[in-house]
Amino acid sequence: MKKIRHLLVLFAAAACTHTGAQTSGAAPRGSSDFRNPAASHGSFSESNAAVFKACANAPIANGTCPLDAVFGLFKLAPNNDVLDFKASNTVPRTINQNYGWILKLNRKTGKVRVLERMTLPETPKTWGTGGQPYGMSADRKTLSLDVTLTIHDGTIAKSWDVVEGDPPGHYLITAYVEDSAPVQFEFDVIDPR
Repeated sequence: MKKIRHLLVLFAAAACTHTGAQTSGAAPRGSSDFRNPAASHGSFSESNAAVFKACANAPIANGTCPLDAVFGLFKLAPNNDVLDFKASNTVPRTINQNYGWILKLNRKTGKVRVLERMTLPETPKTWGTGGQPYGMSADRKTLSLDVTLTIHDGTIAKSWDVVEGDPPGHYLITAYVEDSAPVQFEFDVIDPR
C-alpha cells in the first residue's frame, strides 16, 4: 500500500519551522516556533494536548516523550531532502504524494523507539512497509510498525507515500514514543479536484 520514506537529517529541523501552514527551509529558532496548526479533531486534540503537557512537566529522567506535533504534506526531492512542508489534515489521493508527522521531543539527540499504527477506512489493495517488520490486524485495515528513529535537533519524523489502491476516506495514525502516551493524527485522503 504505502512506501515508507526515512527522512534525512535536514528534514526534521527544516520541516518544523513554519509560518501558519507553510514551512520554510530555515532551521527552527526555538521551541516556541513549533506550533500545531494541523491538530486533530476534537478529543484527539485534547488527548494530544494532555500528552504534551505531561511531557513538559515530567523530568527528562522519566524518558523521551513528545512536546508537540504536526501532521501534513511533504514535498521531497528524489534523494529524500525535504523541499517543502505544509501542515494539513487532508491528503490528496495523488500517486507519490508524501504525508506524515513531525514530533518535537524533550531530547535533542539520540535514538528513540516508536510504535506507529495506521488505520485506514477500508482494506487497501496492498500494504508497503519498506522491508520493515510489521503487524497486521485481522481485517487488514491496521498496520503496526516498530521503528527506531534518530532524533535531530529535538525532532523525529515519519512519512508515507500515496500509492495506487490507497482508499479515500478517514485515516488515523497513532504514534507511541518509547513508553509515553500516544499522539494521534486524524486526516482525510481525498480525490483531487
